[in-house]
Amino acid sequence: MRLKNYDYYLIIFTTLILFAIGLVSVYGITYYNYLSVDPQWTRTAQYGKYIDEMNSYIYPFLLLLLISLGLCIPKRLFEQDILVKFGAAVLGVMVMLVFLRGIGTGLGFMLAVMIAVQAVILILTFKKSQAIRFEKEGYMIRLGSSLLHLGIVILVFNFVSLRDNPFHILIFWTGTLLVVAGNIFSFYPERVTSLMILIK
Repeated sequence: MRLKNYDYYLIIFTTLILFAIGLVSVYGITYYNYLSVDPQWTRTAQYGKYIDEMNSYIYPFLLLLLISLGLCIPKRLFEQDILVKFGAAVLGVMVMLVFLRGIGTGLGFMLAVMIAVQAVILILTFKKSQAIRFEKEGYMIRLGSSLLHLGIVILVFNFVSLRDNPFHILIFWTGTLLVVAGNIFSFYPERVTSLMILIK
């Protein structure tokens, strides 16, 4: 498969996953509002059942999103043949961990790998390294894309593995700020560049 076709299908795949996650979220909010007719329902067993049910709906799509990110993020570092082998190896280890330690551990492993890879990409992007490949030209756009991807992975990792961690909220806002910064750098590169010049 040629790289352009690979990227095209990966974009379509990711878009469909995000659309499905959006539908689940809308359903969850609607169902929550329906149950909120009873103000005390969050203190009942029904609330725990609701949380478990929503998690069971969202986890398959999170897994697909992770697979998509697992194919998207490393492609900036590796050639396509190495990328496929790398993705297969990570996915294989993740599947083993799912069976041995549970889905949370398996997803956490894949997310940790993606965070590490994306952190390397961000550092190399910041240093303007020629070792990484991007679809778009421009330093600010590339930096924004790197920040955005890192933020998304951190947010998903926080949701999957760190919900009971005392730093859960701090990590959430860190991921959110990275996503916001990534969007600003990606969509307004000229303005960011102008601002950086003024600051200097």
